[in-house]
Amino acid sequence: MQFKTSDNVLLTYTSEGSGRSVLLLSGYSGIKEEWKYQKKVLLANNYHVLTMDWRNHGESMRTSKNLRIYRLAADISELIEHLGLEKVILVGHSMGASAIWAYVSLFGEDKIEQIITVDQSPKLINDDYWKYGSKDIYWNNFWVNISLLGKKHLNAIALNPEFVEELKEQREHYPFDYELNQPLLVNHMEQDWRDIISTIKKPQLFIAGECSPLWSSKYATFCADIAKDADVSVVKHAGHLVHMEVPEKFNQILLTFIMKKDDEE
Repeated sequence: MQFKTSDNVLLTYTSEGSGRSVLLLSGYSGIKEEWKYQKKVLLANNYHVLTMDWRNHGESMRTSKNLRIYRLAADISELIEHLGLEKVILVGHSMGASAIWAYVSLFGEDKIEQIITVDQSPKLINDDYWKYGSKDIYWNNFWVNISLLGKKHLNAIALNPEFVEELKEQREHYPFDYELNQPLLVNHMEQDWRDIISTIKKPQLFIAGECSPLWSSKYATFCADIAKDADVSVVKHAGHLVHMEVPEKFNQILLTFIMKKDDEE
């Protein structure tokens, strides 16, 4: 399925099942098919499951228009409005987490039930007072090291080979253009979401990979400490692709958190 954004970009999304709505959002260069294991278990537990390919990602339209995090936040908002959703659980991996924080900054929390962010530091540039950003990246070496990020091996645990083949086939049909999307990566890297995280009132869960090659998992504890209502789960031995590396463990953590609300009602 597709919908057209207010800046005339066609975005592809999926919508399956019924019940409480869960929107699964991938990271930079990620595709909606990465959520295969989460979709299966959420549908089995009677949730309405949505995925979306960002502009220039997966099956969505290619464009040089509005390649910045706040536009991705607007795309989330417009999908929610397009589907007439009253409340949604937002799950964001990597850059998808940043887009969620940008959404809160722009549109508030009225349509959010819960927020789950997966292996995403709130501030990617390190400085004298912040050491939980992208490893070895400071402002004085930003432009040199940012070009190396796309070459990092992101997982610490091998993915299921059949799953890898499925993703590879999808990516071959809809290749990702790193050069075209560099403005989006740069804009993503420049953000600092710590102030937003500290003001969110809805329940938050910070999931981090213990062996993430991008940043220290200690960022997640920091975020939980400054948030008003938050849990943290550091997944042992996992890298950056937690939901794909250890899907059963990840799904257990995810369901336990989102089902809290069912238990309270």
